[in-house]
Amino acid sequence: MRALVIGGILAILVVASGCGGSSSSSASDEALQRESDLYAISQIEKTFHEAITMKDIDAMMSLYAPNATATFGPGQTVSGKEQIRDVWLKSVPFRQTTNWLSDHPAYKLKATVNGDRGTLRFECHFVDLLTHKIAAVTGGATDVARIDDRWLITNFVGATAELKR
Repeated sequence: MRALVIGGILAILVVASGCGGSSSSSASDEALQRESDLYAISQIEKTFHEAITMKDIDAMMSLYAPNATATFGPGQTVSGKEQIRDVWLKSVPFRQTTNWLSDHPAYKLKATVNGDRGTLRFECHFVDLLTHKIAAVTGGATDVARIDDRWLITNFVGATAELKR
């Protein structure tokens, strides 16, 4: 009889923990997915800066959705990967005569995620490798989306900042 009562109590506990556990597990799964998405979004910034430093246009373009838009200055908005590629290839950082390291203050990176959409904001410090001085400071504001299980830039807005001394 005692074994039957203990067995019954254990069965009730197992059922109760199974029902309550799904909500806890679901919240845990959601938090894990969110952290994973934020990490994946932040990796866009890493690849972005590596691509500029290495003048690797293919790596840069791998970050953009096929129908992405990009604004590089007032009145300089382009659409689609081909137009975005053309602008990058003509930019100062991609010139063969430019010897810049594209650095970024990691503490200024800001990523958000909401389902299959998110944002990424970051700052770029271009260091001239010959003079060891900061040649330019820029920033990027992007909208990103999960497309075919990959986070890609859907809209990029770049801006420059004037260095004051």
